[in-house]
Amino acid sequence: MVYWLNHRGETRRSLREARFNRVSSQLKDLYGPLLVLTETNEKAWIEYRRCYMPADVGSVDVPLTDLREAQWRMWVESVFAPTAQKMREVITARGDLIIGGEMPPVVLDFCAHAATYDALLANWDVAGLRKSTLIRHPGSRFLSYVRESYGSLKAEQAALLRATG
Repeated sequence: MVYWLNHRGETRRSLREARFNRVSSQLKDLYGPLLVLTETNEKAWIEYRRCYMPADVGSVDVPLTDLREAQWRMWVESVFAPTAQKMREVITARGDLIIGGEMPPVVLDFCAHAATYDALLANWDVAGLRKSTLIRHPGSRFLSYVRESYGSLKAEQAALLRATG
């Protein structure tokens, strides 16, 4: 009986340790870097819009002035596209750490958006009036997904730490 109880306790401890290691890896290798990049990109986008986007620029019928196009291209080339590419690389390299059994559609939507930056930059001069990616950014849904996933993993990690301590 003592052996069985000891074995059962060891098995539970091993499973808890394995879960802790998985959650820690999800935070360190996927959701942590993704959160930093996503938050950085969000703050840059908010500031870009505040400084450079008058109300009429949102319309597809209003072409960008030469100055606004130069500003937009500089921001796309040096901030938005590189950050999106880094996020896509993190996701594709560590997609095995995604929470759940399937890749969330919002993550796939973001990766598709990030991939279209390559085409936009390669074909800038014929990209149309708005000079934007063919596939739109999923917006706040992606930021919410990353924030919520990171938060739930941090909470689970803290609970696992309390359970072992």
